[in-house]
This record gives sequence, C-alpha cells and structure tokens, in this order.
Amino acid sequence: MNETGWVQPVEAYQHQIKIKASRFIAEILPLKSEDDVPGLLTEIKKREYTANHHCFAWRLGVGDDEVWRVNDDGEPAGTAGKPIYQALLGANLTNVLAVVTRYFGGTKLGKGGLMRAYGGVIQEALPLVKKRTFVPRVALECQCDFEHSNLVYRLIETYEAQLLDQDYGDRVKIRLRIKQERADAFSWDLHELSHGRIKAHPYHPASK
Repeated sequence: MNETGWVQPVEAYQHQIKIKASRFIAEILPLKSEDDVPGLLTEIKKREYTANHHCFAWRLGVGDDEVWRVNDDGEPAGTAGKPIYQALLGANLTNVLAVVTRYFGGTKLGKGGLMRAYGGVIQEALPLVKKRTFVPRVALECQCDFEHSNLVYRLIETYEAQLLDQDYGDRVKIRLRIKQERADAFSWDLHELSHGRIKAHPYHPASK
C-alpha cells in the first residue's frame, strides 16, 4: 500500500448507538505512544464510571513496525476488542486508540450481536473522524569515521530525512528517520558514495 493509504486521527471524536436497550459509546482518540493508553482509559472510566464494559483496541505504526493490542473487558472473548481493531484496520487508521463503553440494557445480544455492535459503532464513527495522512517512516543508524560524516549529513538533507541524534566517539554514530519508501535508495546511495565503507542499519529508538 502506498503512503497515502494510511491515515491517523487529528482529534478525539465520540459517537454512540443503541441496540436492544444497550448503549454503545465509541471514542476515537489520537495516540502517540503505548504509554498514553492507561491514562486515556482512566479518564474515560472515571467519566463513564457506571458503565458495564470499557472495551478497546489500539494500534501504532504500520507494517513490520505496527504494534497493537485489544481488550474485551469482561465481554466474551473475541466479541469486542478484535472487532474494534478490525474496523480500524479496514479504515487504514493508525496511531489511534478506540474505546467502546457499553451500558448493558438487560437483553443479551449473543456473540454475533456483540461483534456487530462493537465493530459497527466504530465503523459508523470513523467516516466522521478528522484525519490526516500518515507517512510510514523507518529509523536507521549509520557508523562512520569522522571524515566521512559529512557524506551522511548531506544525504540526510538530500532525502529530507530527520536527524534523530549523533554520538561522537572512536566512530561517529548517526541516527535518522526517513520515509519508508525512500530508505532503500538512501542506503544504496550511502553505500555507493562511501565505496562500501558506510552502511545504514535498522534502528529502534525505543531500545536505545
């Protein structure tokens, strides 16, 4: 899929439906980090403290870099969190937390009914969410002698990549983030122009 196929929410949005007296409240929230999830959930649970369930799914990144989680919060396994996630996936939405709060109305919906309700309320909400394009990027690390560091910096500028950080020791370590679709070309140019002396390797900032 090309980079224009992915989107991410810009601001929070809420939508609700009623099915057989049960009320389902969907909240679509922008997400920057997995660490933000507990705080966002706590805010919703405090506000909707009399609800029976707070089921959710979240995802960050795309492709090999994607991280995601689902939670049924007491509903039958697979009837809430996964349908929510599938709705996000079907809409090419990432960097998002989707929470569906349920107020039980006294009538059981069955597994199929629950899956349709949890997935459906998200599907109804998604077209109304304000979004922007998400461009997949990857992080790379290059190691080189000091005399060759200018070549790396020049290519970072040429490829409009983002310099993350740099360490100066016996060898210079330069870390950058670049559009996923341009990473291979960057790595090839770096290898060719340095006559094989410099290579770009995948880098995971979280593990630094």
